[in-house]
Amino acid sequence: MFKNLTETQFYLLLFVACIITRVATSIYYIEDIDSLRFALSIEHYDISKLQPHFPGYPVFCFIAKILFLITGSKAASFSIIGGVSVFAIIFFILKISKIEINNRIGIFCSFIIFFNPMIWLMSNRYMPDLMGLALSVAAIYYFTEKNNNTKNLIYAYILVGLLAGVRLSYIPLLIIPLVHNLIINRQRTYLLLSSLLGFAIWFLPLIIMTGYEDLYVSASKQTLGHFTDFGGTVITDNNFYFRSMNLFRSVWADGLGGYWYGRSWQTAILSISYLYFLYLGYIGIKKYLKYDKDLRMIIYCIVLYTLWIFFFQNVIYKTRHILPLLILVFLIATIGQKYVLDPKSIFFNTLVGAFYIALVTVTSTLVMQHQNPTAVSKVKDNISIEDDITTIISSPLINYYMKRHGVRGNYISVEDKDKISAFNSTNEKGALLIGNFQELFADSYKVIPENTFFHNPYVNRMWPQINTFSIAQDNNGIQQ
Repeated sequence: MFKNLTETQFYLLLFVACIITRVATSIYYIEDIDSLRFALSIEHYDISKLQPHFPGYPVFCFIAKILFLITGSKAASFSIIGGVSVFAIIFFILKISKIEINNRIGIFCSFIIFFNPMIWLMSNRYMPDLMGLALSVAAIYYFTEKNNNTKNLIYAYILVGLLAGVRLSYIPLLIIPLVHNLIINRQRTYLLLSSLLGFAIWFLPLIIMTGYEDLYVSASKQTLGHFTDFGGTVITDNNFYFRSMNLFRSVWADGLGGYWYGRSWQTAILSISYLYFLYLGYIGIKKYLKYDKDLRMIIYCIVLYTLWIFFFQNVIYKTRHILPLLILVFLIATIGQKYVLDPKSIFFNTLVGAFYIALVTVTSTLVMQHQNPTAVSKVKDNISIEDDITTIISSPLINYYMKRHGVRGNYISVEDKDKISAFNSTNEKGALLIGNFQELFADSYKVIPENTFFHNPYVNRMWPQINTFSIAQDNNGIQQ
């Protein structure tokens, strides 16, 4: 079917497929609090109001805003960015692997990235992570290109500067080649200026729009909060075993679609296949690429980034932080196909066929589930049709989500001890509690379970189950 297509035609076909499939699977609801902030930033960009939060991701938001003005759809705008990002990731992974797309190995590499479950889900989310991954892979390519001339390095350093305006937390992935080339390259002044140019493109307009003082205040609060208040880093969640297991699960189950307790049998096929592909890749590296300095540099980059997210990112509740780790998995799996595999092996062809079917099945199932509302969105929809709710009590983030969706009510945060105490001393009726905070009211009111809302945690780890309760007086109107 594809034998007569040139490499350019292959890439053009892939580009169109990436855009069409991602737009076709767009989501038309706000799935979590992070997505809400980016959706709001398209309407009114304001870091001081956390639309979005610092560092503001201005490059991503600017492109999303332009697309929104053209398409009139937030969902389609974010999906177009996602589709282009998927294409760029495949393109540069193939370039790094020195593989042409119009052959068996190129198709294999393109397939495992195109249908990767996390990459597809992230390509539809209202988030900059996948665009950040695309820029990171592109920068790695220019850092490792054999013709490592000053021109290629300038491209790499510009991309690093731009990356800081798309996904700042991915910068540690590129620290090693960034610093290494500044040390050994005689044109370090040009390289440094290139990076500053990429940075200035978005940072100077950001200062003008936000104001220096407001930007400084936002940066200080968010930076301090990220490490000490918001949860997820080793400072606030320091159970190393728990962090390690969640990191592994994020890569294996969420990132690759591998088997985990409670998952479908198709994920077992993916697990067996990936283990075999990675084994072949290990043999290929050991035999042919053991002393390849570029591959070693990429491995060092992944190791450093892994340490960064293990200690200083929220790997417990937000699996998307592991996206850059998939780069190495894709490279190793492709290396095995390139150097070791016997393409005529009946065992291999049977395994690959089963792998393709299982991967498409698992990913398509998750993508279809992604198009249905998440638990928090279901709670919002349920509240919207009820007229007798006067008070809503929940965590600050859920309260914020409800308010921004126009759900009316008297909101009380479970973290506000004074308001909780005042509520317990009143005879208020019709209060709704969102989340498992029953113990705050057990001595004063009846806490009656109402509904439980779910979504698949492999679609989104944020609030996969939310319970709601009504808080009411007893039948005699006397508080208990």
